[in-house]
Parts: sequence; C-alpha cells; structure tokens
Amino acid sequence: MKTNREGAALDATRRVDRVAAAGAGLALAACLLLPLAVFRLNRIVSGTPQPAWAAGPTGYALVLLSALTLAVSVWPAAARWRPRALLVLATAGTLALALSLGRAAVSLRVGEPVISRVSIGTGAWLVAAGIGVVWFSALRTETARSARLAAGALTAAGLLAAAAFGGVGHLSVVTEYQNKAEMFWSALGTHLSVAGISVAIAMAIGIPLGVASARAPRVRSVALGIVGVIQTVPGLALLGLMVIPLAAIGLPGIGPLPAIIALTLYALLPIVRNTYVGLAGVDPAIVDAGRGMGMSRRELLFRVEAPLALPLVIEGVRAAAVLVIGIAAVAAFIGVGTLGVLVFEGWGQQADDLILLGAVPMVVLALVVDAGLRALERVAVSPGIRRERA
Repeated sequence: MKTNREGAALDATRRVDRVAAAGAGLALAACLLLPLAVFRLNRIVSGTPQPAWAAGPTGYALVLLSALTLAVSVWPAAARWRPRALLVLATAGTLALALSLGRAAVSLRVGEPVISRVSIGTGAWLVAAGIGVVWFSALRTETARSARLAAGALTAAGLLAAAAFGGVGHLSVVTEYQNKAEMFWSALGTHLSVAGISVAIAMAIGIPLGVASARAPRVRSVALGIVGVIQTVPGLALLGLMVIPLAAIGLPGIGPLPAIIALTLYALLPIVRNTYVGLAGVDPAIVDAGRGMGMSRRELLFRVEAPLALPLVIEGVRAAAVLVIGIAAVAAFIGVGTLGVLVFEGWGQQADDLILLGAVPMVVLALVVDAGLRALERVAVSPGIRRERA
C-alpha cells in the first residue's frame, strides 16, 4: 500500500510542475496587481504607477503569456511536452517583459517634458523573478541541449533587439547610465580590481592556513577561531578599525589599502574552513595506500589529498568571491570608488534608478563569478571525483 501511495505521489509530481506554477503564478499576480512601470516628471519626484496594459499590446501579451504558463504548469495532460513548452514560454515571457518596458518608456513620455522619466515598477521586478523561476524549471527538466541553446540564443538576440529598437533605452536607469557612463565604468573597474586582489590575497593566505589546520589541531583551533571572529565584525566597523593600526605604521587609513585588507580578512573564513574540511574528509585508507606506495608527505598532499579536496576548496573560493563583491560596496565610505558610490549617491539624491545603476551590476557580477567558478570546478575536478561527491 505504501509503495502504491509513493508511486501515485510521484506521478502527481510529474503531472503538475509546482516550481513552474509558482513562478508563473507570481508573474501573473504581479502583472495584474502591481505596477509595471512608474512615470515621473523628473528623476527624484514621486511617480505615478502604471499597470501592464499601459504598455499596450505587449503588456496584454505579457499577462496572457503568464496565464498560459500557469495553465501549462498545472495541466496534467501537458506533462509529456511540458518541459519544451515551458522553455518556449519562458523565452516569450522574457522578450514580452523587455518589450513592454520599452513600449511603456516611449508611450508614457509622449507630450511630457524632456526631463520626465519612466522607471521599472515593482511588478516588473516580480514578473522577472517569476519568469526566472520558470526558466529554472524548464532548464531543469528539458534535456535536449539543442533546445536549451536555441532558447538562450533567441532570448539574447531578442533582448539586444529590444535594447536597440524596442524603447528599452528610454528607461530611466538607462538615462542615468548615459549621464554617468564614465563614472560607471571607472567604478566597475575599481570594484573588480579591489575585490579580485582581495580574493587572490585571501587564497594565498587561506589555503596554506587550511592545510596547516588539517595537519595540526592547535593551528586549527586558533586559525578557525580568529577568522570566525573577524567574520562577525560588521563591514563598516572593520573598515573603521583599520584606521588606527595603519596610521600607527605610517600608512593611509582611507583608500584602497584598508579596503583590500578588510576584504581579505572577510574572505579568509570560507577559504580556510573549506580547505580544512576538504582535506579532513579524505578517506584515511586512501592516504594509507599512498604511503604504502612510498609517497612522501608532500606527494600525498599534491597527488592524493589536494585533488580530492579541490571541489570544496573551489566552493570556498566561490563563497568568498561572492561575499567580497557585495561587501566591496561599503568601501565607498572610505574613499574607494567602487559601485557603492553610485548606490550611496542615489540614496542621497533619492534617485531610485541611480541606486539600481550601482546595485544591479553587483548582482550580475556575483552571478557571473559564481557561474564561472562552478564551470572551473567542472573542468578542474576529475569526473570520477564529481560522481563520488554526487
């Protein structure tokens, strides 16, 4: 009886894609209940919320696509062809959202002052989140590589076309970028360099420290205790604490140097901890086999233990990199021109789109770094070790 119930539950799961249904339901609710865009007479005044249908046919298409996606997600008869249908609907929904925002940005400003702005509304962000969930579900269940590549290429081409010809360039956040393009690229470069140098130094310190922690219990208790305490100190407080010791030895207490030191300290915990856990988790029988083959301690580390611990080491570096990319924004308070400068300037001017101009690239950077290091793990780790971990 229990086996029959479990089989029925599994069959029901296959017949209804709950993940895609949740995403489509969120997108549909956001389309109907929340503003797609916000019209402002200038960049800082309170705006007038505009619903999805303010974008005209593309807005109605967005609502219909969300409803159709929800129907496909919960319709039992669609189970067999649902993955590919969801891939098509996710692609269409992404393009409809971009075109709707572009259409709204153009139509709402007709006859209005040049300084008027159209910002992305709360509904659009939630629609994007819902479509993202549908994308996740579709890519998780669709196994055909050609279908995935075709959907990705079509989406990328459509978004580029929407940016060039669909009116997306008239959105307020794009206008903010045009006004501060030089500052934006300078801030992005500074953000990348400060974060990259910090993670590199943290790797140079943290990986050997993790190895030493795996070898000596006394080193482990001290090292993990210290890096754990550092992680609990708020970012702004740690930057402030850098001033006194640096000034005591004649070094500047503001600028890139204290920022790099603070970010390096923050990045140590995941790197040290994961290196230690990875090495400590190596099967002792494998190490004994290596010793039996006449390997030295150094050879055991580099030829046996390190390859087995590498997945966790890369995972620690990935966590540290994503953490540092976010915290680097706070370095703007001590005179470092990271993307945080745009965020804090936007807060000071009550300019939402200027905040987005600084915040969204940080999110994108974190996602790109995360995906890049995951890809590196797939390349660097042997298939046998990956299968064993899975």
